[in-house]
Amino acid sequence: MLHLVLACLTLSLGAAETKPSETFVLRSPVITPGGAIPREYTGDGAGVSPALEWSGAPAGTKFYALVMHHVPREGEAARWYWVVWNIPADVKSLAKGTKGVGVTGTNCVNRDLAYAPPHSKGPGAKKYTLTLYALSAAPDLKLPASQVSRDVLLAAIRDRTLASTELNFTHDRTDLVGKEAGGRPANPSSPRR
Repeated sequence: MLHLVLACLTLSLGAAETKPSETFVLRSPVITPGGAIPREYTGDGAGVSPALEWSGAPAGTKFYALVMHHVPREGEAARWYWVVWNIPADVKSLAKGTKGVGVTGTNCVNRDLAYAPPHSKGPGAKKYTLTLYALSAAPDLKLPASQVSRDVLLAAIRDRTLASTELNFTHDRTDLVGKEAGGRPANPSSPRR
């Protein structure tokens, strides 16, 4: 468990440099920009990844990479929940609960190579960010997916990123802190997300 906590707290070693794009846009039919993510996509619901769609990628885009992260407090290292790369350029959306599109790396919540839904133990709204990167080439990753974190992917795409676009949302468990969704006491050993 300590290994997972330390993995979640690794410092960001430099995000991929991106060029702002007025036309490259990431959207979701289930998330209003800046709004709350529906419970179905959190640890209090089914925990499946939300549907996403995008448009306006720059010319020369060969692949996409996707990262979902959260910065707990100013000055703290980012925690990451979803890392996907080698999404082909002809893909313009991901369905709810998508698996098998591109390559999925680690999340900082568990050892699964999968989407880890938001499930914070603390009260108050937390901000999460989905970032889609348009890449000129596939990342040069020689590591197995089980060793690819957010920082590893960002370092691998730094010189291949043509543009990026973000979709920010919040998740607030204030009404559930200290309880499970069914009103029972929360499991104190469940991981903080």
